[in-house]
Amino acid sequence: MISTLDRTIKLGILLSVIDWLTFNVVFLLSFHLNWFPLPDWKEHFTTYLVTANIAYAIALQAVTISLHHRMSQPAKVLRNTSRTSLIFIILYTSFLGVFTDASVPGVKASLFMLAILFIVTSVERLILRTYIIRLRTSGRNTVKTVILGTGGMAQKVADIMTDNWTGYELLGYFSRPDSQPISCPNNGKELKRLGDKNEIINFLEKNHVDELYLSEVPSGTTGFKSLMQLCDKEMIRVYYMPSTFYGEFRKAKVKEFGDVYVLSQYNEPLMDMRNRLKKRLFDIAVSLLFLCTAFPIILIVVYVVSKITMPGPLFFKQKRTGYDGRDFYCYKFRSMKVNKDSDTVQAVKNDPRVTKWGAFMRHTNIDELPQFINVLKGDMSIVGPRPHMLAHTDYYSELISDYMIRHYVKPGITGWAQTHGERGETKTVEDMRRRVEKDIWYIEHWSFWLDIQIIIKTVTDAIHGDDKAY
Repeated sequence: MISTLDRTIKLGILLSVIDWLTFNVVFLLSFHLNWFPLPDWKEHFTTYLVTANIAYAIALQAVTISLHHRMSQPAKVLRNTSRTSLIFIILYTSFLGVFTDASVPGVKASLFMLAILFIVTSVERLILRTYIIRLRTSGRNTVKTVILGTGGMAQKVADIMTDNWTGYELLGYFSRPDSQPISCPNNGKELKRLGDKNEIINFLEKNHVDELYLSEVPSGTTGFKSLMQLCDKEMIRVYYMPSTFYGEFRKAKVKEFGDVYVLSQYNEPLMDMRNRLKKRLFDIAVSLLFLCTAFPIILIVVYVVSKITMPGPLFFKQKRTGYDGRDFYCYKFRSMKVNKDSDTVQAVKNDPRVTKWGAFMRHTNIDELPQFINVLKGDMSIVGPRPHMLAHTDYYSELISDYMIRHYVKPGITGWAQTHGERGETKTVEDMRRRVEKDIWYIEHWSFWLDIQIIIKTVTDAIHGDDKAY
């Protein structure tokens, strides 16, 4: 009998083959239609084709397709597709230049190739994802699961499993008779209670189950050991859920602690020194490049217009809360009239303190550009949670329990929250809570490519203007 895991692995292999075939069709069609004009493409066609396949195979290994993953969302599919396409172009042009005598596509041809590959592959993968959803909704490629225990986390897991497209068949749950029941969000009814938690071993012996999710354990060490031995024997994969529910954006991580393992409350990729070094080197390179090229021109323009339109200093500096809760001076181009409330009162829509020139700078993010000085100094990063003034830190840290978590990393000129609707005035505590949740999501999901995505989104928002930038 083929296991569900084997079927899922085979589905992943099939999807990879389809993806590879799509790539080759696009590549061959592009050369046939002369989309990437190269003087020697006929002479070195085999070299181009073989090199492209090697580069794409490596790119696929570096970034998983993720279509067959049960919780794969369209945004993740597109994000992985963009990474695969970019890695392919870099490897392809590098391999051609280093290992072959064939011509290397220029920047324009490479960018065009990147765009074509991303668009076609994205369409192909999203179509395949739709097929997988229909496959699992019809009851095929499903995973039979059981939950042991109840509570907030058990309910969250059940909510996911009872969504048909994820491909889980939740048979029911075991719990104490007086436990709070688990409901099914699809029909509003209660999930089937299969018995007391000590009856689960008998059920697993008589029924086929693929995965077991634990928020409780059978009474006594002997009962738990017997359950684990049975799961090993029946090849049932076991997953542990925290007994308490604290924040749906948590991404806990197992940590080796001597000869035992512990579960961290948060996953922090930037705790890895290699990731931290990668981010810092990028910050230094980009901030130096900007400060030595475009910034002097912008500085002259802002200086002239500012002196004409409003009296007072060019720069505005303010103490804000930074990495590890330490204070630092954040630099901006001054966009307000000099006022005594600047360190305690945030800007609001149609704020009378903001000048017309200041409103333009805020709308286009020009006022934030001096913060590249903060980045070079090491107080800030290009991407990270936005730093708040000290009054806000004192106020919201008392009202939002996980507010200070956003200071686990350096604050940024731009961030995930700002590019996803949480910019501008925070009128209520709930507004700030949503911003904090997105900041913590960024901390737990950080990657170099996520930073690049946020930077691109920030630039496009600046070009189009942001209604919340006031």
